[in-house]
Amino acid sequence: MSNEAIDLGAKGFVLKDSALIDIIECVKAVAASEHYASHALTKFLINRSRRAVGLTERQPTVNDLTPTERRILKLIAENMTSKEIGEEIFISLRTVEKHRQNICQKLNLQGSHSLFKFALQHKSELL
Repeated sequence: MSNEAIDLGAKGFVLKDSALIDIIECVKAVAASEHYASHALTKFLINRSRRAVGLTERQPTVNDLTPTERRILKLIAENMTSKEIGEEIFISLRTVEKHRQNICQKLNLQGSHSLFKFALQHKSELL
């Protein structure tokens, strides 16, 4: 089930595994302006709001990073490549890449563009 679909207003969800059983009930419910979800999704739907609240209560920050990770993030904000960062702080390219992965994981970032964007937005908080 897609969070995007829910956020966009989808009113009915039927799993492929239970489509034969649930499809008629789903069509009736949606036609009556009600919401419908396969019974297997109930736990997911209930926990969805709990997960969302948990994420908004505690957003990761640069304070969750080690001093080395903060330094690397600062160098990323200065538009340095991984190779340049490694040369600057005397570590291997592989170690820089591993630090970049760890930073992304700790900050819930996907990809180098989001890492660079985060680094620019938080540059003043870094070393």
